[in-house]
Amino acid sequence: MDNTHTTINPAKGLLVFSLSSGFVSLAFGLSFLLLISLPLIILFLWVFASASVFRARWWLVPLLAGALVSSLFATHYAITRFDSHGQGRDITIEGKIASLPVLNTMTARFDFDINHSESNPYPKKVRLSWYEAPTLKAGETWQLTVRLRQPHGFSSPGAFDYEAWLLRQGIQATGYVKSGSLINNQVTGMYRLHQVRAHLRQWLYSTVSEANRGIFSALLLGDKTAITTGQWQIFNETGTTHLMVISGLHIGLLAWLGFSLATLVGRLGGIPLRSVPLPVVKALTGMLFALFYALLAGFSVPVQRALVMTFAALLAPLLGIRAASSTLWLLALTSVLAIDPLAITSNGFWYSFIAVGALLFGMVGRRERAGWPVTVLKPQWLVFALLTPLLLFNGQPVSPLSPLVNLLAIPLIGIAVVPLLLFSAMLQFVWPEAAGLIIAGLDYLVTGFQLGLKWVSGLLVLIPPQQALSWLTLMLAVTAMWLLIAPATLRLRWLAPVMLMPSFFPKPLEIPAGQAEVMVLDVGQGLSVFIRTRQHIMIYDTGDRFSERMSAADSVILPALSKSGVTHIDRIMISHGDQDHSGGLPSLLSRYPDVPVVSGTTLPGFEKDWVKCQPGDHWEWDGVYFRVLAGGEYRRSNDSSCVLKVTAGADSLLLPGDISGRVEKRLIEQNAELASSVLVAAHHGSRFSSHADFLTAVRPGVVIFSSGFANRFGHPAAETVARTQKTGAIIFNTAEDGSLSFILGSGDTAVSAYRKTHARYWWR
Repeated sequence: MDNTHTTINPAKGLLVFSLSSGFVSLAFGLSFLLLISLPLIILFLWVFASASVFRARWWLVPLLAGALVSSLFATHYAITRFDSHGQGRDITIEGKIASLPVLNTMTARFDFDINHSESNPYPKKVRLSWYEAPTLKAGETWQLTVRLRQPHGFSSPGAFDYEAWLLRQGIQATGYVKSGSLINNQVTGMYRLHQVRAHLRQWLYSTVSEANRGIFSALLLGDKTAITTGQWQIFNETGTTHLMVISGLHIGLLAWLGFSLATLVGRLGGIPLRSVPLPVVKALTGMLFALFYALLAGFSVPVQRALVMTFAALLAPLLGIRAASSTLWLLALTSVLAIDPLAITSNGFWYSFIAVGALLFGMVGRRERAGWPVTVLKPQWLVFALLTPLLLFNGQPVSPLSPLVNLLAIPLIGIAVVPLLLFSAMLQFVWPEAAGLIIAGLDYLVTGFQLGLKWVSGLLVLIPPQQALSWLTLMLAVTAMWLLIAPATLRLRWLAPVMLMPSFFPKPLEIPAGQAEVMVLDVGQGLSVFIRTRQHIMIYDTGDRFSERMSAADSVILPALSKSGVTHIDRIMISHGDQDHSGGLPSLLSRYPDVPVVSGTTLPGFEKDWVKCQPGDHWEWDGVYFRVLAGGEYRRSNDSSCVLKVTAGADSLLLPGDISGRVEKRLIEQNAELASSVLVAAHHGSRFSSHADFLTAVRPGVVIFSSGFANRFGHPAAETVARTQKTGAIIFNTAEDGSLSFILGSGDTAVSAYRKTHARYWWR
């Protein structure tokens, strides 16, 4: 009988730690976390050292440990964060390029490790962009003149938490390079790994067809930048996106490959089993394979998370631990949160652990007999069932046929393409010709894979995203799916349809007739306003387009509309054709085609029909009145902005676009009905707009500035803010307050600021 293993069951403690860590990170502000860090250390040590307390209150140790880890993480963030004193001015830094530079049109983007000294107050790691940069290589030492700013993302319903993502990457500031000089091109230490990765990327780009470069680079190096928008769309529709993101699946498959190879070598007599136990060899080999792949993939946070999960499962035979699979799952969960408490802000974290949890719950320990079709299909069904509610909630469409697609796609990519890709990458250092032949074959295989996905995506019926669901409805849906995959002996499956009813028939938001819901979205340096009456929806301006792949519509507007349950748009009004007001229009129309478009000026690159707004245009929706006060009358694009007034009961909203003082003066002379409860300041608060006479005529109770954080224009201008303050109006700024929402016509235009109502300690 083997007595070398110790049976343990720490599942409850691991669960308490995870819940405590997550709750503390999300529920408390930075000042509170800084305040409790030292008392938590003292209390934890006292409880841990007191045997009587530990026996009576065992849960106190994991509870305090979870809270302590999160508070210490917050303390480290507070100590190392970039202060605003260095923001907006030229500074000189010296350090090393710490990532593979990514070239996007004329701009290179890369991470930079700054050399630290006592006289250097700047952050340790920053993310920089460099327009028309020279040739850059990872590991080189450069002296750069840069402008840095504090990390800042969009704060809006459904928007990606960019600040949390940067914090998880260890990036303390972002900025751009004004000039630089190479100091040393010698690469040392861990930076040599980046040099190897750069060599492999160059090798891939020179040998693989252009259509497959992004996929091969993503699978081998974790670099997804070359995958096109069209490819991502097909992956999303077919449910195969996870195959392009190096995660637990890929790391686990490599660990399994090493595990299996060690088993085969051991059975063939290649391992001295008398001196080294085979389980130990298999575990070590699996871990080495997983670690090698993780390092090659750049050791990003998702890869680290997957590696921790894999190591937690493989360490059992090495440490003599015999634990239940659920305990190992919780051990991996706890390990990830101990290293990175903010992993809970990542969708990938939830997808990974829920998928693995579904497989463990549905497969491990089950004794029912089933044929091979059930055995093959069951894992896909289990993962699909539990992930579907979460995917829909996060804005991703889901196809009921995606389990069948993954049934073929996972073995093809995970068992065939990835191992052969890794083998050819190593082989090309010693035998380039043979590596080229393997890559050529894989190129044809991946091309066929993409053609198959494209064909399948045209046949799929997609379940549309359901972001408007509440958290309670989401939890009910997940519980219902859990009951569906639970053993029949629980006899609770009949509850599943009942719990799914709120998801299938969500209660729509009912706006009373004569009222309008308004949201001034945080789109950075630009403008977008969402207006909804009882049965109609309008978008005024669509924000900027930041690159070929990303616009304000993709990042902010569409997620906000999905979170609000919007299924149609009745009208889009573009104040004028400047890109910071019209850049998101193509993305918006791709989701909501055939929506009438009204604009004050021509729209560059827009080939569909549109209507020019005219002073006097008006309409009524559900007891809410819309009137155009000016627009399309001037040569200057800004002055031709559609000036829109929305009136609901005794409340009104004025949207003046980017008009200057000249148009403001003319509106006053025309005795236009300017008086409004809420004013969105013209031209983002430019000093040439919102003059005193205009503000006096509008008499706003609330003034909103829509501007970008630390924008180069200095909006809103100090003199404009001062003029506004003299009116006594309450002032909001999307750069500081996030998206702003209020109700017109209710008699109370109290403004709700997203950055305040959903505050996180890592938000500035």
